[in-house]
Amino acid sequence: MMMLFVLLLSLASHASSSKEQHINSIFILAGQSNMAGRGGVVNNTITGITTWDGVVPPECRPNPSIFRLSANLTWVEAREPLHADIDVEKTNGIGPGMPFANALFANRAANTDAIGLVPCAIGGTNLREWERGSFLYRQMIGRAKAASLKVNSNGASIRGLLWYQGESDTTTRKDAESYKARLETFFGDLRLDLQYPLLPIIQVAIASGSGPYIETIREAQLGVELLNVRTVDAKGLTLEPDNLHLTTPSQVRLGEMLADAYSQLIPSSISNHARILTTQFHLVSSVASPGSIFILAGQSNMAGRGGVSGGKWDGNVPPECAPNPSILRLNDHLVWEEAHEPLHADIDVGKTCGVGPGMSFANEVLRAKGGVLGLVPCAVGGTSIGQWARGSQLYTQMVRRANESVKAGGTIRAVLWYQGESDTAYKANFERLVTALRSDLQQPNLPVIQVALASGEGQFIDIVRKAQLETTLPNVKCVDAKGLPLKPDNLHLTTMSEF
Repeated sequence: MMMLFVLLLSLASHASSSKEQHINSIFILAGQSNMAGRGGVVNNTITGITTWDGVVPPECRPNPSIFRLSANLTWVEAREPLHADIDVEKTNGIGPGMPFANALFANRAANTDAIGLVPCAIGGTNLREWERGSFLYRQMIGRAKAASLKVNSNGASIRGLLWYQGESDTTTRKDAESYKARLETFFGDLRLDLQYPLLPIIQVAIASGSGPYIETIREAQLGVELLNVRTVDAKGLTLEPDNLHLTTPSQVRLGEMLADAYSQLIPSSISNHARILTTQFHLVSSVASPGSIFILAGQSNMAGRGGVSGGKWDGNVPPECAPNPSILRLNDHLVWEEAHEPLHADIDVGKTCGVGPGMSFANEVLRAKGGVLGLVPCAVGGTSIGQWARGSQLYTQMVRRANESVKAGGTIRAVLWYQGESDTAYKANFERLVTALRSDLQQPNLPVIQVALASGEGQFIDIVRKAQLETTLPNVKCVDAKGLPLKPDNLHLTTMSEF
């Protein structure tokens, strides 16, 4: 009888192990207590002891095709409370993870045999505790990578991040007012470290908080406009008597909302993924690919306004800016093509582009060095240095375009940077940008050539110029645009000045 029992256990173990190998959709669950789950958790006001009532709604019941990564990095069948061995200092109850996964199966949105959930949420945590390099951040990245490795032979991939956090950032004005920038940096860092620049992220706009700045945090969350990031609003969902945590029925509803938001993201994600794959084919099969690549970034004077008047470009292309078969540009579809003015026409799409410094620079380099050159336009007019901070949409797009540019070979030789007309505080932000870009492109000595501005939109032009001219980072050089003729708007360089 004992032998039969051992055999039964062995068979059950084998069946579970076999089933987990069908996992091909992995989701990270992170944030604080409302992601970890407090549905059904009650506090005894006499003893001060919190307990979970043990009620598991049908939408949260176990499913043999839904797994969770345990604290010891083992796939086990998922069941409530999902975070019991992760958020170990607190009493856990119902969260949105199980109803999310069950809803994906019910709606046939998962397109998968089995789902793997990776619980990482910790109650009471501030966003600063999730910054890159922190214990929580490193633990989350480690668990996410371990989850993929354990089922990698099945082609599993991380399909998305479910993020519910912010209640602990409502206590101080400083945390609340800086939340949006910090959150976008966090999302950008996560995508970079998981090597998934378009990772779908579904975040929750908070319904409650620990302090007086709830609306400030909500405004920041609802204002995030990064690619493939969606926000579902928890406002209006019923709270527990503590007025902080969602009830069990609210968690069920939230899980369904998260599933709906993810389902709406799937076509966009597939489209972007297909575009990247198609781009790789074009790059590899191209007759010519550049050996020396230069990133062009900043704002309008890098994008090019030479010859633009009254919202129209005059079409004048000086000989120094003429096309050359050995000068290519990476277009907005991430395909190399012969470069011609205006270089940024499909990048700085909200403005009228004209002649910029890129083509004349490339022609001069080509005359001196030869070879095939590649230009990667990234500049967007009217942008401040803050809009280029690591994690922002502009920064993420620049890094993505830079990484795509070298997939067929070639080397990024330098960044050409012309920006500052929209800024007052500059030097520290610029140096952070250069340091981050070098790190994310894995080129610690990447040359950066910046332009000291000749004009600006405010009264602090000389302060920004001083900051630019005094930058002392290694391999950063500054050329001075002061004295170059400006157009009648006294902001943009003329065509003659651009080349």
